Amino acid sequence: MWELKETEEFEVQFHRLSGDIQERFEEQFKQVQEDPYSIGKPLGYKWFRELKNGGIRVYYLIYDEQVLVLFVGTSDKKNQQTVINIIKHNLKMFKDFIEKGEKKL
Repeated sequence: MWELKETEEFEVQFHRLSGDIQERFEEQFKQVQEDPYSIGKPLGYKWFRELKNGGIRVYYLIYDEQVLVLFVGTSDKKNQQTVINIIKHNLKMFKDFIEKGEKKL
């Protein structure tokens, strides 16, 4: 089983989604916890993926060495590329957060 973590920003964004969309993603999160590579579309890298439900995307990063998945953002189709670019820009910050074992980012 993979450990699932989320950034504070992701937590805020996720809880703004409608209840039915949250429930659908939560079902997918169970699959991610079993094997994060078995679900989700890779976004240029094997370890950077997105899940989709109802026009909403959830983005996550996979850290093999730590056996950990970090949920980092959500978007709709309209601002998908902007969010992906922000995540890519912050990859070092996310890695530092994981390696330091901090509770919240």
